[in-house]
Amino acid sequence: MSTPRNLDKTDRNILAALQADGRISNVKLAQRVNLSPTPCLHRVRQLEDVGYITGYRAVLDPEALGLNVCAFVLIKLDRNTRDQADAFEKAIAAIPEASEYYSTAGTHDYMVKIYARDLRAYQKIINDRIATLPFIDDVQSTIILAERRTGDGLNLATETDI
Repeated sequence: MSTPRNLDKTDRNILAALQADGRISNVKLAQRVNLSPTPCLHRVRQLEDVGYITGYRAVLDPEALGLNVCAFVLIKLDRNTRDQADAFEKAIAAIPEASEYYSTAGTHDYMVKIYARDLRAYQKIINDRIATLPFIDDVQSTIILAERRTGDGLNLATETDI
């Protein structure tokens, strides 16, 4: 990764367009941001090289895949030491149903997003694979009833755009 650079309006427009449609062709992207295709592709490659764009991926529908339960799990370690954090992160990374996890500040140390087929499968993940870890002090779950806004991307506006 190269040194990050300042983003101009064209860069922000490219990033916004790619957030909205990561499969957009370079020709369409160039038209959308008022560039010719070669300079547009050059800018996209630069944005990738410096780390503004870290990847492209398909967004899957959990329900279509039979994953009908989504929950955020708040976890407090009994002693939040570096060794415990490393061991916890290694254990969570080995749970395929844990799609995301975050180190947090506040009353809990981690937040884990879990997808499961149903409540029974979810309960088994919590009881057999998370709560049994030797360094867990507290586990709290919040079941998601409906996703209202996901994947809209980051706000790329600057104060001068407002």
